[in-house]
Amino acid sequence: MVALLVIGLALTRLPGRGQHNVSEERAIEIARPEADFTPEGHNIRFLRRGIPPRGYWAVSFWIKDKTGHATEVTVVVVDAETGQIAEVRSGT
Repeated sequence: MVALLVIGLALTRLPGRGQHNVSEERAIEIARPEADFTPEGHNIRFLRRGIPPRGYWAVSFWIKDKTGHATEVTVVVVDAETGQIAEVRSGT
């Protein structure tokens, strides 16, 4: 069990694991067509998933009502290395 933990930690520290070829701006361009509405705004966040970890951009597009609550939301997860869409979630 200890050996697996050590191997897992070593894999997360390998050189090149933190780099991403897709910029924030490009991730937004890639993700935008996935929202089936005209968003009022967006948020973007860099995250890591998996073992070994891989970088992704999570782009949220939204529309808010007069009280500031989101009425439409689409979250698109874009692979930060390849630019491929990994996941799309929509909700209200």
